[in-house]
Amino acid sequence: MPSRLKSALIAGSIALLVSSLAAAVQAQALPVSVSGLDLSLSSSNPTPGQSITITAQSYSIDINSASVTWTVNGKVAQKGTGLTKLDVTAPALGKKLSVGVTAVSPSGTVVSGAIVVGSGSVDLVTETDGYVPPFFKGKFPVVFQNGVKIIAMPHLADASGKEYDPSTLIYTWKKNDQVMQDQSGYGRQSVTVTGDIVPRPFTVSVSVSTRSGNAQAAGQITISFQSPGIAFYEDDPLYGPLFNSAITGTAYIGSQQEQGILAAPFGFDGLGTNGLALNWSINGIAHPELAQNQTVVMRAPDGQSGASSVSLDISNSDQVLQGAQSSFNAIFNTNPQGPATSPAAF
Repeated sequence: MPSRLKSALIAGSIALLVSSLAAAVQAQALPVSVSGLDLSLSSSNPTPGQSITITAQSYSIDINSASVTWTVNGKVAQKGTGLTKLDVTAPALGKKLSVGVTAVSPSGTVVSGAIVVGSGSVDLVTETDGYVPPFFKGKFPVVFQNGVKIIAMPHLADASGKEYDPSTLIYTWKKNDQVMQDQSGYGRQSVTVTGDIVPRPFTVSVSVSTRSGNAQAAGQITISFQSPGIAFYEDDPLYGPLFNSAITGTAYIGSQQEQGILAAPFGFDGLGTNGLALNWSINGIAHPELAQNQTVVMRAPDGQSGASSVSLDISNSDQVLQGAQSSFNAIFNTNPQGPATSPAAF
C-alpha cells in the first residue's frame, strides 16, 4: 500500500474517533429525561378537606440537591432546591387534584412523577345482638362472646358530585388485617363478627371502591368487649315498668308496703332471657325459687322501718364469659330509723 494512502487512512480513522468522542461528550451534556420519581401520600385514603403531605423519592438522582418544581392542576405550587414534600388539601367528593413534580439534578438529569389525589370516607356503624328491654332507645356496648354487625356507610362521588349507590360498590373487609373473603365482595355493605373465647379487642377495616376503581375510600373501627350489666326499674301495677328512670342504689317501698322491681339484663346474649340464671338474695340469703324471675315484688315487714340489701347475680349457661352482679337497698317506710328487726321479703 502506498505510504501516502496509508497515512490518509490513519488520519481519517483518528478524525472519526475524535468526532465520535466529541459526539459522546456532547450527548452526555444534554438533559436526560427519566420517569424516576416515586410519590406517596401521608394518607392512602384522604377524606374531603383533610391536610395531606405528598413525598417524592428518587433512586436515580440525589433529589435533595436537585431543582424541584411541583404543580397542582397544571399550576406551579412551589419551586426550589431539595423540595421533596408538598402539602395539599384533599378535594371535595368527586373532585380530583392532579399533582406533578419534576426534579433536575446538577448534572442535568431530569426525573418526574405524577399522582392524582381524590377523596372519600366511610362511616362504620355497629349493632350488637345483646339483649335490651323493649322500647329501649339507647345503645349498649358489645359484650363478651356476642355477635356484632358492622355496617359501612361509604361516601364516594362521581365527577358531578353525585354519591354512588352503596349497593353498587365493592367491599373488602378485614379483621386484624386478615381478609374476610366470605363476607367481602360486590354490595357486601355489612359484616358480622363474634368475640373470641379469649376476650381481647380487634380491629375491623373495610376498603370500598367503585367497579372501575376510579374512586375509593377506607375506614376502620376497634371493637372492644365488656361485661354485661343489670339495671333495676320500678314495675308499677298500673303503668308497667318505668323504663324512664332506673333505680340507682335505693328503692323506696313507701306507704303501700310493697313494690314491684324489674331486673333488666343488659347486653346478654340476644335471645331474651333464655339460658340465663337469675340468683336473687336479700341480706345475703339466697332465694332459688326466683331463679327465672325478672320481676319480683318487695314486701315490707308489718309495722317496721328499715332497709334491706337486695342483690342479683345473672349468669349465662350458654356463654361462660357473660355474667353480671348488681344490688340496691330496699327502704321501707318513708323515714327509716335504722335496721329492721325483720328484712323485706319477696
